[in-house]
Amino acid sequence: MTCSRALPGDGPRQVAGLARACHPGPAVAVTVLVTALTVLAGHGLAGRGLAGAAAVALAVLTGQLSVGWCNDAVDAARDATAGRTGKPIVAGLVTARTVRAAALTALAACVPLSLACGPLPAAAHLLAVAAAWAYNLWLKGTAASWAPYAIGFGAVPVFVAAGMPGGHGGPPLPAWWAVLAAALLGCGAHLGNVLPDIEADLATGVRGWPQRLGAARVRALMPVPPLAASLLLVVAPPGPPGPAEWLALAGVAGCAAAGLSLGRRLPRAPFAAAIAAAGIDVLLLAATGAGVAAP
Repeated sequence: MTCSRALPGDGPRQVAGLARACHPGPAVAVTVLVTALTVLAGHGLAGRGLAGAAAVALAVLTGQLSVGWCNDAVDAARDATAGRTGKPIVAGLVTARTVRAAALTALAACVPLSLACGPLPAAAHLLAVAAAWAYNLWLKGTAASWAPYAIGFGAVPVFVAAGMPGGHGGPPLPAWWAVLAAALLGCGAHLGNVLPDIEADLATGVRGWPQRLGAARVRALMPVPPLAASLLLVVAPPGPPGPAEWLALAGVAGCAAAGLSLGRRLPRAPFAAAIAAAGIDVLLLAATGAGVAAP
């Protein structure tokens, strides 16, 4: 099986291959969630209306595109060995070289677009992108494979808080519970994302944190990070929890249960459940007015 059967002149096939190789589902989901949170929290740039929100979305989207393309380019040989014909490079829709070039182009665009959001938000966002690239290039096959996900998700409240208007002391610091909850959601997303491929990963020598745990333990552990994150968002902010907080916690529990029950029949269900839980937590922050900045 080969990783580079695409014909250089076959433009539509390569465009379709690039669209699939960027991991469009997670890329769009993360872009929408982060942009929504910046707007709801009153992020300085996103607070300027549609143009500001679009600037945030473009920065996040280019970062996500670079990460998705990097992932498929780096994993091309392993995907071919594992017979993953659903992967566009393995299927011959696009070459690994083209995907690699697209990843570098998106990364180059991500830097100025992030800087347009402000120096501190840019630093937080580029740290998250760098962590994701480190995962693709190195940490994916180590026991620390969870760390880039925790850093990447945990950087979101930092990105939002760093762009919020501040006083003479500068922008507000993110609330500790928001950062920790986001990091926990990242760990849950990592488990859900890797779960369908654990056996194939082990066969090709990838031994990250979930692969070392094994599929059965990952399934058992899957509900813990999103539930812990949501519980933290309910009890840690100032003031007693209200009906909206408890309703959100119940919704996350429902997502976790759905991911568990559907996981064996729909391999991507646990990851979708993790993203849905993250969406509920974004709404929780907005509905309660807790925000992401420390009081």
